[in-house]
Amino acid sequence: MKKTKYDKLTAKYQKDLMKSLQEFVSIDSTYDEKSVSEKDPFGVGVSRALCYIYDLASKDKFEVANYDNKIVEISYGSGKKNLTIMAHADVVPAGTGWDEPPFKMVEKKGVLYGRGVADDKGPLLAAYYALKSLRDNGDLGGYKIRFLVGGNEERGSLCMEHYFKTLKKEQPTLGFSPDSDFPLIYAEKGIINFEVSKKIKIPGLISIKGGTASNAVIEKCEVKFELNSDFLNFIMDKYHRNEAAIKTADDITTVSFLGKAAHGALPELGVNAGLLAISAIADYTKNPMFVQLKKLYTALDGTGFKCGGNSYDMGHNSSNVGLVSYDGETLSLTCNFRYVDTCSRDKLIATIKEVNKPFTVKILGESPLLFYSKECSLIKTLLESYRLETGDYRHEPLAIGGGTYAKEADNVVAFGMQFPGWESNMHSPGESVRKEDLFKGMAVYARAIIDLGKLLKDEN
Repeated sequence: MKKTKYDKLTAKYQKDLMKSLQEFVSIDSTYDEKSVSEKDPFGVGVSRALCYIYDLASKDKFEVANYDNKIVEISYGSGKKNLTIMAHADVVPAGTGWDEPPFKMVEKKGVLYGRGVADDKGPLLAAYYALKSLRDNGDLGGYKIRFLVGGNEERGSLCMEHYFKTLKKEQPTLGFSPDSDFPLIYAEKGIINFEVSKKIKIPGLISIKGGTASNAVIEKCEVKFELNSDFLNFIMDKYHRNEAAIKTADDITTVSFLGKAAHGALPELGVNAGLLAISAIADYTKNPMFVQLKKLYTALDGTGFKCGGNSYDMGHNSSNVGLVSYDGETLSLTCNFRYVDTCSRDKLIATIKEVNKPFTVKILGESPLLFYSKECSLIKTLLESYRLETGDYRHEPLAIGGGTYAKEADNVVAFGMQFPGWESNMHSPGESVRKEDLFKGMAVYARAIIDLGKLLKDEN
């Protein structure tokens, strides 16, 4: 396919994009509970990342505001209607298994590696430089553009809640979030994050610790048990070395159950080390509480706790155990549960609470189900922008299990930036993006901004 008008327009910003992404990735913007304060509500690293974007946009002479180190607003133009772009500066924890340092962008054969290159720092900057290219070329006018960069997307989107509910900023007239897949997302599953817990005492069991975030498959789960030859023999007989690593010291056996990381929206793509640990303890101790958890959560579609569901558009429900812990007194498990449009949210919550008894259930957070008609102007316009820019008329709009910023505002859908045929390993070791996709994404976003802008002008 020949270079488009927008390929040529954005080409001069490719070096700036690469330089900025290298600097941006080097900031570990994982939520850090230890450094959370009134000044840094999501931790020092997230604040640094938001300040980086603030400084970048200020240097480029945009109007910029930093709202309490929760969200940065970049603005251009004026008008009653607004076009809003929503992206995030925070990332999930790096985890283990990287070939290179996760917070150092590395290029190999045209592929960029590093935590955040695909989710969401690379797409964020592609959209930012698309906007800058249009501004510099004098192509914008007649409506207001807001580029919102949040710091808490991976942990509940408290950033956008602050912006729209606490600060009471106006909702988007039209918009998109560069935080998923191309061509675009017209439907997203509802999400319920919940914790089940119970005080319990297991003879010999000292502790369990597994997981870094509810929306990621547990890669490693560590179990400490009083030194016991029967327990050692049980583990060695039942598990291979690549599933469980054993160490003994000071009369304590430490078993590290080893899984495979994956995004919590697609738990079937990973191997959950937390579930391996629960299953092992249930089989060894026969304790009814562990046996119950094994029965309820081994199935990855919610059927274990009677919350299965299927939909023509959205597929099936999914269940991901993202955190498991036991401190010698309290056993707890955190589940990231996603449901389709044929399910009732209220019935699901009632069932979760009932089926998990005698465990106490605490709802930690929710994200509503999102569903747009494929015939609405927002979907049709963005799809046409993508097709005209890429020549890809084969792939259709998607329904996904992932939750994006699109749920946090009106009239917004997720739009790229993962292209069909590429697996970016979001939330996993080796997260990556093709450099050519990053540059093409810039052009797609530039065209989309213009096309949505025309729609806003027509409405005026």
